[in-house]
Order: sequence, then C-alpha cells, then structure tokens
Amino acid sequence: MHGPPSFIDSVAVEAWDAWFRWREHGRLRDISVEATWRRMAKALASREPAQSAPGYEATLMSALDSWSLLLDERIIATAGTGAAAWPNNDLAAVVNAAIFVREPWSTFARFDLAAFNSTAELAVRALDGAALLGSDTASHAHRHRIGIVGLADALALLGLRYDSDTGRKQAASIGYALADGCFRGAIRSAREHGACMELSGGLLDAATRRGLPAELLNDARRHGLRHERLTAITSQPRLALFANNVANALDPLVGEASLHRIETSEQTRCVRSSGYALTLHRAQFNDAAKFPASTETGANLTQSAQRAMRQAVQPWIDEPIAYPLPIVSAADTASPCQAPAS
Repeated sequence: MHGPPSFIDSVAVEAWDAWFRWREHGRLRDISVEATWRRMAKALASREPAQSAPGYEATLMSALDSWSLLLDERIIATAGTGAAAWPNNDLAAVVNAAIFVREPWSTFARFDLAAFNSTAELAVRALDGAALLGSDTASHAHRHRIGIVGLADALALLGLRYDSDTGRKQAASIGYALADGCFRGAIRSAREHGACMELSGGLLDAATRRGLPAELLNDARRHGLRHERLTAITSQPRLALFANNVANALDPLVGEASLHRIETSEQTRCVRSSGYALTLHRAQFNDAAKFPASTETGANLTQSAQRAMRQAVQPWIDEPIAYPLPIVSAADTASPCQAPAS
C-alpha cells in the first residue's frame, strides 16, 4: 500500500458519506470506507475466472484502498449492492498521481512511474469487468475513459512548480505512463475477451508517435486490441474530493481553507479544506511550516500556465483535453458558506 489507508481530510469523509456510501432501506451498509472498497472489489472480481478471481480481487482492493485508482462514480456508489446502475459502454476511471510520489519533499523524492503504469493497466481490466456487470444489455462497443487526478499534488510533493519546464516534463512522463499502461490493458483485454481491432492505420501511427516499446507493439500485432481509445482527461470533481481532496484532473491546487460544497438532493454540506498536498505538508513538518513555492495554487497561476500543462500532457491523450479551465480567486476561498453545514 503506497498511500494513506483511509481518510486524512474531512471533506473526503463528507463526499463519501453523501455520494458513495451504501444505504439500503434506511440501513447503513458501508460501515467504513474499506467496506465500500471491499464490495466493489468483490463485485468486479465475480466476473473473473475462478482461478484468477482471488488474486485479482486482492490486487484491486489494494489499489482502491490506497487511493491509487478511483472508478466511475456510479460503480463506487452501486457495485455489489444488488442494484448496479451504470451502462456497459461509457465508463470512466482515474489514476491518482499524488499517491505515486515516494519520499515527498526530500532530496530523494521521486515518482514511481512503473507502479503508475501498472495501475493504469489495472484500470482497463476493472472497467472491462464493470462493463460485464453493466445495466445496459444492448450490444455496444465499450467506451472507457481513463485519466488522472492529483497531478498538481504530485508535482508539489516532488518539489516541482506547476508552471515550470521541469513540472511540465514530469507531467508529460506521467502522461506517457498512462498511455503505455492503458495500451497494455487493451492488449490484455484482447487476449482475454477477444480483439475488436487490429493494430494498423491510425492506431499504429499513434502508438509509434508516442514511442511505445517495440515489444509492446509486437504484442498488439499478435493479439490485436480490445479498445481503440482509452486515455481521456475529464473533469472528475467528486472523485478528486473523495480521494482526500486531490486536485481535479490537471488543475492546480485549490489552496488554503478552500470552501467545498457537498450537495445531494436532500442537503448541502459545506466544508473547508486545504487539499491533499497542503494537508500532508502540514502533517509532515508542523503547523507553522511555510508552504514551499511548489504548492502555488490556482489563485496564483495564470490560465496560460494551465494551458501549457494541458499541452504538455495532450500528446499521450486520445481525446482533446477540453473541459473548462477552473477560475480560482482569493474571493472564492474566502466566501462564506450560505447553506447549513452538517
């Protein structure tokens, strides 16, 4: 396990309780967040062959429980509840970059690209399993969108500025690891469930441009691919909040004591949080420690810096990175909460 085994941020607890915690007929079924992960892992492993199901369930449980991998909101909320409520052909997942930083804020700080790559491959397998459990029985090609959260947190933990060349180069290497891992997942899926396409034409051109290893391309030629497009950077604010309040997608850090509204049909809960990187920094050092320059926030960054970050990662992403740029200001973080907090 590479990251915090449970919650370190109150806003994440509220997000889980409001959006993802299983209740049935007024009865609380998910006693802890570990129970949420366990029902998900058990449900998705149920479609695996008997000989591989136990090992896969343990692997998936570890990735979920360490906050390394977050699956589609609908999967988290309903997998294993007896009321699966997602389609079989439009599912998302995100790999949490923040969790893969080793020895943060030290001279030995580094990003574990190999582990991140393996988790991206696991994301494809998990969404394939979820598609088999989906509620839409029509025959559709499975469309998965696998992206990133916590990139800005990862850069901060590495001591890299979001708006620097070194920060963008690190982000690009993370984007490459995402593309490589997802490509490996598409090959594995083709071996296990049957290929839907050959590696030729535009697919071959794209894989070659990305510099994917020759042996990987040979595997793809031999087995084919199950998915044509997998990598997509989409806005996942709920998943980011749930993952101990990491930065959403490629966005910068939100900042100190930012206001977050956890809204449901019944109520709005208002919680202030400084986010994953700032919370860890305070815990690792002390409350009086000055945050390093690498923890600059959206309020201090230009939109051109955010566009430059997107451009650095875009070559590894199958779909255009097109979600709206966040606009963060000091007024946003200081504004009072109008709804009653619980």
